[in-house]
Formats: sequence, structure tokens, C-alpha cells
Amino acid sequence: MTRLPNVRIDVVAFAQARDALGAGHLELDLPAGSRVSDALAALAGAYPALAPLAPHLAIAIDRQLARGERELTDGCELALLPPVSGG
Repeated sequence: MTRLPNVRIDVVAFAQARDALGAGHLELDLPAGSRVSDALAALAGAYPALAPLAPHLAIAIDRQLARGERELTDGCELALLPPVSGG
């Protein structure tokens, strides 16, 4: 049986998401065929402080907004964009 390679993605986090991860940038290895929703689940599992924020995040893949079903490619950038409030 052939094993599919992993994909390595660059995660960039801003504001509260950065605080929850404890870093503004990290790398994440996932199985090939993983989607945005899989990346969020892996991150929320590894960084529990991110879990309550995850449903409210906008996600960008390579600087384009993306939905949870979008498949990730090796080397892509996944940006975690928390909601913005202003006054």
C-alpha cells in the first residue's frame, strides 16, 4: 500500500489567535488531502486556547479567503484572522 505524503503548511496568526498559539508563525504537518477544517481541528487540539476562538476566525489560504472544505497544498500559507471590532 502506498502511503500519501504529508503536507506542511505555514500558519500565520494575528491578534487573539497569535496569543492563543503563543506565536505569530508556526509550521503544521498534516496528512495529504487535509482541508482547512482539519488544520483548525489540529491546531485547536494542540492549542486549547484557540478552540473557543476557532468558530469566529476568518481563514485565508495564500492571501485569499477560504472555507473549511478547501484542500491544503504543501507549502501553502494558512492565516488565522480574528474578528475585528472598532469604535
